Amino acid sequence: MFFCLKKIGLFLCLFPVVVSGQQTSVVMDEVTLQPILHANVYTGKGKAFRSAISDEQGRVTVTFPFSRLTVSHLNYERRTITSLPDTVWLKPRYNSTPDVVVRSKEPEWIRPFLKRFVDEKSSRYASHDHPFAYHYFSQSIGERQYYTYESEGLLRLRSKEYNGYAFCQHRGVITAADSTELTDVQNLRRLLHEDFVDEIDRQFIREHRFYVNGEYEGCPGEVELLFRSKKNADDRGRVVVDTTRCLVLSASRTIGRKSNIHLRMPSFMLTMAKWLSGYGVDAWNVDYHVRYAENGGQYYPAEAAYKLFFKAHESSPDKKQEEFSEQMGGGFTNMESTLTLTPSDAALPEVSTISSASSVSADTTTTDRKWLALPRTWYIKYNTDAERAYEVRLAHLPAELHLQE
Repeated sequence: MFFCLKKIGLFLCLFPVVVSGQQTSVVMDEVTLQPILHANVYTGKGKAFRSAISDEQGRVTVTFPFSRLTVSHLNYERRTITSLPDTVWLKPRYNSTPDVVVRSKEPEWIRPFLKRFVDEKSSRYASHDHPFAYHYFSQSIGERQYYTYESEGLLRLRSKEYNGYAFCQHRGVITAADSTELTDVQNLRRLLHEDFVDEIDRQFIREHRFYVNGEYEGCPGEVELLFRSKKNADDRGRVVVDTTRCLVLSASRTIGRKSNIHLRMPSFMLTMAKWLSGYGVDAWNVDYHVRYAENGGQYYPAEAAYKLFFKAHESSPDKKQEEFSEQMGGGFTNMESTLTLTPSDAALPEVSTISSASSVSADTTTTDRKWLALPRTWYIKYNTDAERAYEVRLAHLPAELHLQE
């Protein structure tokens, strides 16, 4: 009898234990000891996929059974666990410091330096004679869905001839639980149009305070500046500068709901939308990272990452807008994306060969190897029929579909 029980015990150990019931934990940064907002905690694949997301205090409640959990966030190294402890510690992928108010005096050299950078940046960051090979990866995790989109091809940055962005996809791959998902280049557009160098101007300098991070260790002449909005505490970050050559080498920025509304939504449009449809923004958080590299005397975003959590509501939704959202695949509230660029010797396309909203037809079908413009994304806007048609076209790019069983 004793021998049989031992055999049964051994047999049970060969199978993972499925944990069920409601459990709560807190996801924390192991360096800053701060809670991590919007960390993903998930398990399973396909129809069995389940997930939860941490709140502003880092708390996450798991109500589904699991044998293994993955805990992930764009800013941190991913962890896989078999049980949910009281606290889950994640290691930062990027430089991290405690989120405290710095009270040291701002050095006098910073503002003149930044103003000089703004005056000179167009000659160093905004004229590229050749396209770049790109790799773009985007994922969205919902309560019962896991979606990824991977795209490779050529990307055109701004130049003296063409003040915009365009891309030519050579390969696209979608991984999802069903065949209804579409291609999503929304975050690719945000990575380009919300680039840190583009957005730092004299107004940005006026609206932020800057401090030197004395603990940063870089090459001679490199300094890391910490910055924070004077008006809103939810806009903060860091930027590494080369004080000798007057360059921005890398930057990280976190922006919350209040600052995003101020930066991205015209107040008149938001007021009108509230009046017409009861439109409101419930959550809007962005984490952004970029590292610049040099090619032919010009600097470009060699590596960039972008996390967006966005939720809005309408008390009186517009039927036309609902149809448009359906054509776009419904959209995602929780997205994480990365972009890498490598210089290429391919020839630039003629500006006249780049398709845009002004040239697209009502037919939304596309073929591979077409140059398409990447216009700025919008969160609230009265757009034309041509602009809507072009948005749908970008959501129907050719792509392989891998279904999660």
